[in-house]
Amino acid sequence: MINTKFEAYKVKRELKRSGKQYTFERTGINDFGEPSKQQVAVATICGLYHEQSSNIDIVTGETVQIRTQKIPMILCVHGTNVDLLKAGDKVYVGKKLMKVTGVVNIQEWGIISDISLEVIDLGD
Repeated sequence: MINTKFEAYKVKRELKRSGKQYTFERTGINDFGEPSKQQVAVATICGLYHEQSSNIDIVTGETVQIRTQKIPMILCVHGTNVDLLKAGDKVYVGKKLMKVTGVVNIQEWGIISDISLEVIDLGD
């Protein structure tokens, strides 16, 4: 049997030591329910940025090319702030603007979450 309290303690300890604060924003809504240009802060979460590698198979005729793609993620403690996030929310990681593509409750324990991100290309 897994000691979930100990697992949560390990993650909280690492976040306290190496975690950074990330502020997630969402496009605001005006009085008519239309999207506005103003960004509204949704949640501030302490997390650890990491990247996961995934493979993309490109099939051309009889040959297969495999390309590795990095998926940016933020590991954090599962809680009320994480529940506020929706797909499309934006966050700055360093100087890169990223959007949330999903939130995964790791092992369905309700103590650790992984926020999947996608880099938004600003054309700079």
